[in-house]
Amino acid sequence: MPAIAGEEARLTILLGTTIILLFGIAIISLLTIFQKKSQLNQKEREIMKTAYEKAILQAQLEIQEQTFSVISSELHDNVGQVLSLAKVQINIMNESNDLNKEMLGAIKENIGKAMADLRDIAKGLSPERIQLVSLYHIVREELDRISHTGILTTGLCVEGQEKPLEGRKKLILFRIIQECIQNCLKHAQASCLRVTLLYLDEVLQVTVADDGKGFDRDGAPREEDGLGLLNMQRRAWLAGGDSRIESKPDKGTTIIISIPYE
Repeated sequence: MPAIAGEEARLTILLGTTIILLFGIAIISLLTIFQKKSQLNQKEREIMKTAYEKAILQAQLEIQEQTFSVISSELHDNVGQVLSLAKVQINIMNESNDLNKEMLGAIKENIGKAMADLRDIAKGLSPERIQLVSLYHIVREELDRISHTGILTTGLCVEGQEKPLEGRKKLILFRIIQECIQNCLKHAQASCLRVTLLYLDEVLQVTVADDGKGFDRDGAPREEDGLGLLNMQRRAWLAGGDSRIESKPDKGTTIIISIPYE
């Protein structure tokens, strides 16, 4: 009996030791797997962060490029013409022996208009301005600029209680809206464009809708259109949101972008 008891004790100790070893191995394996996953997640986060920073920089450069294009057009088409007219009026007065107060008033008005246009242009030169003013304000300015060309009519609607959007996300979102507007001007053949800012609890939902020719979502879009749509979706994704496109031939196009506030 003592021999049997001793054998049972040894088996119990051996079994207990084996269980402890297996338990230890399992813990070490789990820790190793967790560490590898943590390292992988860290790498993924770093990749995402790098891509996000690149998207912000690209958006800044594109906004700057478009701003310079607008400035060039405004200087040539508006400020230049107004100042040329003022110059002609001054030459007419210079050749006249009499002081024409009515023409003098017109000259002052034209010069004042040119100065006001230059002030508006100067505002657009500052990239930081997008961070300082509300999204509504900068989108309103963009739509007003389009309306002044007479190409199409525009509208802007705000629904819900306005909430602040993280600065870099606002930059990316504004660039996406600009892309939507430019695509409409280039391809949609629309007469009306409407932007809606819907402030929901967790996200800001922006809808850009036109009454243009639309396109078949099931068909293959032109290469430049497809790349443009994919670019908008990618930027929204990098900002933690998403975008979708709804369109039918002769029924216009609607683009819906959702971006979280933080």
